[in-house]
This record gives sequence, C-alpha cells and structure tokens, in this order.
Amino acid sequence: MKEEISLKDLYQILKKHFFTIVIAIVLGIIASVLIMMFFITPKYNSQAQLLVNQQGEVTQTTIQSNEIQANIQLINTYSDIITGHSVLTQVNNNLGSNYPIGTLSDAINVGQSTNSQAFNLTVTMETPEEAQLVLNEIINVFEATVREVYDVASILVLSPATYNPNRVSPKLTMFILIGAIIGLAISTLIILVIELMDTTIKEDDYLSQLGLINLGHVYELSTKELKQTRLTSEQGKSRARERV
Repeated sequence: MKEEISLKDLYQILKKHFFTIVIAIVLGIIASVLIMMFFITPKYNSQAQLLVNQQGEVTQTTIQSNEIQANIQLINTYSDIITGHSVLTQVNNNLGSNYPIGTLSDAINVGQSTNSQAFNLTVTMETPEEAQLVLNEIINVFEATVREVYDVASILVLSPATYNPNRVSPKLTMFILIGAIIGLAISTLIILVIELMDTTIKEDDYLSQLGLINLGHVYELSTKELKQTRLTSEQGKSRARERV
C-alpha cells in the first residue's frame, strides 16, 4: 500500500471511477432540485421607483444644485422612515395584521443610484400578489408620513409597484451547481478512502522497493471459467467411476 498518492495516481483513480463520479453528480443534482421544489418556499418581488422633492413642485424651471444635493442626502432619512417601526406598524394594521413588523422589515429593500434623487423600493414575498399589495401599501403610508413630517415635500411615483410572476429565489441554476459540487465531492472522497484502505499490492515496483522478488502472478479465473473448470472436474470424476 502506498502512503502517498501522486497526481498521476489521483488521475488514474478518478479515471478508473469516472462513471461512478458522473452518476454521483447526477444524483446530487436530482436531490438538490427535489429539495428546492418541495422544501424551499419560492420568493417573488415587486419594485417601485420614487422621487421625493422638498420644494413641493417637481416641475420647476430652475432647481438649485444645493437643493438637489439636499434631496439626495435625505434619501437615507426616507429609507429609515420606510423601514421604521411607525410605518411598518401602520402597514400591518392596514393589511389586517397579517404581516408582522419583523417580516415586513426583512422583506423591504431600499436602493439608490449614485447621485440620483430617485430611489427604488423592493418588497419580496411568497407570492407576486402579496409583494405588489404590500409595496403599494408601504408607498401610501410612506407618502402620508413624509407629508406630515416635511410639510412641503411632494412624492412622485416614477414607476408603480410591479407585478412579477417570475420567482427571484430559489434559483434553479444555483441548486444544480450546488448539487453537482456535493455529488462530486462526496463521490471523490469515498473513492479515495476506498483506494487508500485497499492494502493489496498492484505494482511490481512496490515489491522491488521492499527488496522482495516477484515469483509470479496468480491468475484469477472468471465466473465462466470457474463453471467450465467445475464441469470438467465433474466429468473426470464420472469417467473414473465408470472405469472402476
């Protein structure tokens, strides 16, 4: 038995068990896809784009640079308002107390493009209808809250809450890749363990390294040859009995 395995030996081992590894990869992919289909809840999202203007008029002929910068900086404040306890509590109450604050907080994502007065709202839920419903309610409550806090603020919905029937998670390609990697890793590990535990001598060079002389090889008969050998032996015994 070798204590170390070279890259050449590793290649030969993997080549020898190539079909076993392929089967393990396929089984891993099938298992991961089944887990995705039956044990993981799909998620859908709805998106909207908003613009908040502190001047009350979004169609001004001239907008000062400092006013634009102030509006951009306030987006962080708007994000805190949207994900705050007050807005989420009101949204939950308006929707029949079916959406706890923790659930809503985890479902909301506020994004902003660089140097843009507009910002994006994304809500992820278990159905596309829920995502759109919750996002619309968040926009309504947010608009009322901002008008109350900032007396002259105006909100323009650049893009209303979308309806997207395509799930955003889990992703099939990701689970296929994960299943393939797991199948490959497990099969390779098992094959290597089996090969390392195999103490039979397979090479004459190993005997030479130990200073031993190879006296010959024992030929292993196939199943067909064994049957023929037994048949010949039985026929010989039968003839011997006849002579007696």
